[in-house]
Amino acid sequence: MKARHAVRIALTGVSLVLPGTAAAATGAQLFSQSGCAGCHTLAAAGSTGTDGPNLDQLQPSQAAVVNQVTYGGGGMPAFGSTLGSANIATLATWVSLVAGHSGSTAASGVAGLSVAKVKSIQRELAKLGYFHHAVTGVYGPVTTAAVKAFQKAAGLKADGLWGPKTAAAVSKRLG
Repeated sequence: MKARHAVRIALTGVSLVLPGTAAAATGAQLFSQSGCAGCHTLAAAGSTGTDGPNLDQLQPSQAAVVNQVTYGGGGMPAFGSTLGSANIATLATWVSLVAGHSGSTAASGVAGLSVAKVKSIQRELAKLGYFHHAVTGVYGPVTTAAVKAFQKAAGLKADGLWGPKTAAAVSKRLG
């Protein structure tokens, strides 16, 4: 089964070799770059693969994702030596957070902010040059760092939290 998977990956042009900056990648980027989307359905990633389990239905825990990605099994190859433990942990955290919750506040990672709102924040920060990653709707470490950088440049308290002052400053700069 592993050989079939490897052939499929080669035919679709998906690379399992991540760039040198992969340690700083988001879970969404790792999901995409590692070819997970080709096999798994996960609404937050916009993927509809059918070779592997539907992650939105399965809603695996972080530990389950770490174990499966690291050691493989059930037709899935092991990625432990390819991705490394730090990237697997990032991927597992993201998958366990967003699986089955693509439209909810829980998927954004911040109480009170919907996934749609976080995507909007990410797009606005990207337009201003502070967010340089895939728009995921997850308010994780990458979005927090982008908000902090913007806040610092705007002369606000750089706490990484999205609030009315930060929203107003972004609107003013985009306006």
